[in-house]
Amino acid sequence: MSVLTHEVLIVHPNEVRRNALKSALNAHRVSVVGSQLEATRCMESSVPTLIIAPADNARRFLRHVDRAAPEAVCVFVCARSDQHGLEELVETAAEGHVFSTVDDALTEGELTLRLRDILQLRASTRVSLDAGMRVDFKLRGQPFTAECQDLGHFGAALQVPMDASLAAFLPGTPLDSLVMARDGRPVLHVARAYVRHATPIQQGTHAFLRVGISWRPSQDESTAAPPRTLRDAVAVQAALRKALRRELPVWLHPPDSQTAHFRLENATVEASDERGLLRGQVSPALPTSVGEVVHLSFEMGGQHYRGVTSMLHVGHDGVALGLPRSLAVENRRGQPRFRPGAQHRFLVGFTSPFSGQRITRAVLDLGAGGFAFPIDASCEVLPVGSQLDTTLLLPDGLEVACRVEVRSVDVVPFESRHDQRLRPYRCGVRILDMPRAVRDAIVDAFVAARAPQVRDGAVFRFPDVWRMMEAAHYTFHPDHPFGEEPRVLPVLEETHERLSLARELGRSLVFTEEHRLLGHVNGLRMYSGTWLVQHLAVMPGFRRSEQISSELTSLAVEVGEAMEDVEFIRYMWRTDNRWPHRLGTWLARVLEGQGLCHLRQFHYLRADLGQNHVVGTGALPAAREAGPEDRQWLESYLRRRGELVRLLSEDLRADPGPEDVLGERFRAAGLHRERRMFVVDGDDGPLAMALQDEATPGLSLIEVTNGFNLVVPDREHPRAKDAVAALALRCMAHARERGRASALGLVDALDVPALRELGFVDQGRFSEWTFHRSMVRRWCEAWRSLFERQMPMRRRSKPRASAQAAASNPKQEVR
Repeated sequence: MSVLTHEVLIVHPNEVRRNALKSALNAHRVSVVGSQLEATRCMESSVPTLIIAPADNARRFLRHVDRAAPEAVCVFVCARSDQHGLEELVETAAEGHVFSTVDDALTEGELTLRLRDILQLRASTRVSLDAGMRVDFKLRGQPFTAECQDLGHFGAALQVPMDASLAAFLPGTPLDSLVMARDGRPVLHVARAYVRHATPIQQGTHAFLRVGISWRPSQDESTAAPPRTLRDAVAVQAALRKALRRELPVWLHPPDSQTAHFRLENATVEASDERGLLRGQVSPALPTSVGEVVHLSFEMGGQHYRGVTSMLHVGHDGVALGLPRSLAVENRRGQPRFRPGAQHRFLVGFTSPFSGQRITRAVLDLGAGGFAFPIDASCEVLPVGSQLDTTLLLPDGLEVACRVEVRSVDVVPFESRHDQRLRPYRCGVRILDMPRAVRDAIVDAFVAARAPQVRDGAVFRFPDVWRMMEAAHYTFHPDHPFGEEPRVLPVLEETHERLSLARELGRSLVFTEEHRLLGHVNGLRMYSGTWLVQHLAVMPGFRRSEQISSELTSLAVEVGEAMEDVEFIRYMWRTDNRWPHRLGTWLARVLEGQGLCHLRQFHYLRADLGQNHVVGTGALPAAREAGPEDRQWLESYLRRRGELVRLLSEDLRADPGPEDVLGERFRAAGLHRERRMFVVDGDDGPLAMALQDEATPGLSLIEVTNGFNLVVPDREHPRAKDAVAALALRCMAHARERGRASALGLVDALDVPALRELGFVDQGRFSEWTFHRSMVRRWCEAWRSLFERQMPMRRRSKPRASAQAAASNPKQEVR
């Protein structure tokens, strides 16, 4: 039986601890008293459904509870260091009493989680299971087999053979690798569960141990971004100001008492010559004085911020603290969730492996790797760790089978005057094997939910997109110039159509208004795990051009993040285009991570192969095709230089497997993508190496997918310049072999003079920034805040040239 928890009674002699317990249960009606005698009187007037009390005199207190509130759940608070209290609880459990325990040393956040788990355990219904639900688990490394008698969302009752020792199943004992199976097929997997109680049962001649267990909802570690630290004083102050503007709670607690958190009321940030001040009101129960250290924490945007500071003033008028010198930031979620719009509804259907009930629900929200749907916890049970065979009805009417795993089951706040039996819960699942149709449908729904005016570029004819880009003055197309449409459009249109069918390889997004094309951006799988954002163009003179640029760019980045096999995001810009250069370098500087990003600058050089360049090649060294040993050398070289992001994001490891897989994926779509490597040998290894990309024309309109770049380990070598020239000539010959009209070099500034002598023309300098997917949430927040700051400034003072006006110059291409 399960009963909804409304009335909570807290018994504790310590006022600070009572307040902490009360704040952890602020969603319920809570009564607090200081002694068990007061609690007995309180139960006579109002019957609670949850009682929290210290472990002192637990047996005597439970006798009063059995008389006054027999249906109440008891939770005893006891520190692990309290030997007397622990002995009292062990003796109480031996007499057959069932209760839960909470460590008195938990922080407020941990305490809230623990009490939430207990409340969910009792609020969830339990279903009886027929014989045949086998349970395998490990207890202290030893394998055990049992049967499951009944099951809830967060716990179960196991029937363990009597030959097992009762002492082995003491409350709190962990059970590892717990697996439930029906007919030999696993239906539930829990990494670790905990014993709540164990009772010997005698049914006729059959004796067994009834062991009650519980487990916590698991967290998805695969999407958790690594923690980071804000050390800049301006960044720390900005984070606190933003939290206070959003009226988010800021908590303080002394370092020697992690169990009590106190909210800082009416908080304000004041600037000063040094660190700044944080002023506000706090409970007098906070045990601190001037000069003492306190910990500060708050939650914002799915991230947990925590820092250390000191009290500068304590008085009747409030307190003043110095701003923390740093803030540790921990991501709560790595990927965004969104609610699908009315035109992108999803339905999930499955048969419960526990009750056999057929369940069909509308999806509440979705993410790149899963979704959530509602269940009624009064009659439906889906424990965390369950594996379900489901069918998803997609918005276009297609039904797709997919296997999912339950990752979370959370209470949904709900008040019903007519039916208190209804218990809405939110069940979150992760898709174990993502079908391509489901991924495409989720991305489409995400784009529509985020920006209803943005549509997939596949629904537009490429000539229409081309004309919009021409009107937007997107003119940097050295091999595909405007004005030569009969020659260039057929090739580009064919590439556009093939790429639109293989949406995991590339995707175009178009901003529209009243059937007018106003903006465009493209995402391309540049390498096996790298998503390139390119071809941003917005119609000039439009009143919301900067907003359109912001929305298209952020959507293109998040679309790349939605692909689970994409590890890096990349975009590039011309450094002589001041507006995107200022934005790009600011983001790269602000978001610079510990080895998670890489900023590179290169010159874009083009050689027209239709012109005959007389070059003396007699004295130049020979360039040969690279072999496996050269790939091993390249990986070792990049690792020594610390260029791990480039090594991983460009598939430059010794193993060519990722390159081969990428080539197969492009070939399956009727497209071409490959890379060749050429080497000039030196006395002790490669003197220089050329990395020549090749691809179907039009994957990138500026053809960076058909350019080459150079690796020169020792530029002081007397033959280094000759090696560069020999590799450039070999890449030019390679371009002729493939029937290309030009050869493109994306090279360092030191290599520009050597290539100019071979007929290459410098088209300008580019910046290229690559960052890991774990930084996408931070990038989106910084990108949004940047445009929030830029828009009011631009409204107050008109710039001399907008981004689109700057792009009208052939050397001012945005991306």
